[in-house]
Amino acid sequence: MAYLDRARELFDDAVKVRRTLHENPEVGFELPETTKLVKAKLDEFGIAYENVGNTYGITGALGDASKGKTVLVRADMDALAIQEKSKSVCTSKNDNGHLCGHDMHTTILLMVLKMLKENEDQLQGQVKFLFQPAEETLNGGKVIIEEGLFKDGKPDAGFALHMWPNGDKVDVEIARNEVLASALNFQIVVKGVGAHGAMPNNGVDPVFVASQIINAANGILARELPSNQGASLSMGKFEAPGGAVNVIPDKVVLEGTSRSLYPESAKHMAKRLPEIVEHIGKAFRAETEFTVMANCPALVNTAEEADLVKTAAEEALGDDYEVKNIGPYLASEDYAHIASQLDKTCYFFVGCPLPDENGQVYPVHHPYVQFNEEALIVGSATMATAVEKWLAEHK
Repeated sequence: MAYLDRARELFDDAVKVRRTLHENPEVGFELPETTKLVKAKLDEFGIAYENVGNTYGITGALGDASKGKTVLVRADMDALAIQEKSKSVCTSKNDNGHLCGHDMHTTILLMVLKMLKENEDQLQGQVKFLFQPAEETLNGGKVIIEEGLFKDGKPDAGFALHMWPNGDKVDVEIARNEVLASALNFQIVVKGVGAHGAMPNNGVDPVFVASQIINAANGILARELPSNQGASLSMGKFEAPGGAVNVIPDKVVLEGTSRSLYPESAKHMAKRLPEIVEHIGKAFRAETEFTVMANCPALVNTAEEADLVKTAAEEALGDDYEVKNIGPYLASEDYAHIASQLDKTCYFFVGCPLPDENGQVYPVHHPYVQFNEEALIVGSATMATAVEKWLAEHK
């Protein structure tokens, strides 16, 4: 049976799983209820699994490694600490929200594993799977590797997908090379000396120093990086606790991110940002601290695997859904930690817009975003076909 037909048969049960996950989102590395549901479904499918080290990550394998190569299929499970505001059929019951579609990803991987298990004797190799925590921290993939994901050896290829809810229709979208940008997330603490606002000479103004850091750091983009190999820099948080209209505080906290599609530019930003912070601080008599919160590489597809996924999607979906090539985005994804360790990989998107009553669609991480559950069928049929096809062509 074609995987699209089988995915349609599994759809009703998949929707129940997805809605249960969506109503009960968990964040970060602590995912006890999410993993309890995942394990229950794996038990139902007769698929063995284990935790990845001392984490809530779940891994296992099916197929026969003696028949050929090994493919990794990965889904992330964590939600965001953002309260959902849409009024869908399965709105979150707590203050967190599955606003990046990881509930869809988890459900799709369960569907893929069920379909591949049913066809296990036909697989020309082994399928390793990973249900990963803490993608939103951009550290989950790194920790999973450190905890032993590759303890038995690295797979020969890896595949993952992501929802794309602000498109035009349900479809499959694939980038042939660069997919998503690197991410350097950081915190800057500027320690000054508080003073009365009318007498700044009696203190060291950390607000002023922080503003100079912001200006100087943006100078890296304009004057130190090639114009055709740039990066972005955004300061999303500026806190001056204790400050007031006439009070200079003694500390400022900045948090921000730098993104790039180019490894050399990303490395340059990682080197120069702490230097700018340190020397601007010294120039104006403030103490500074620069802390890296996450450092995730760019996510890059191998062209051969991107082409294979495109062909697999076209074979699986026929004329029912469009399959197209796209360019990269400057968002980031910590599957890049895993992909950077593999020789062959493809990460693709599944369009899943679900307009609200006003016809409006929203991007991931938006409190009103909704996801078209038809993408469960499209994503799982594409992924199962791609995995089977890759193993057959690389035996």
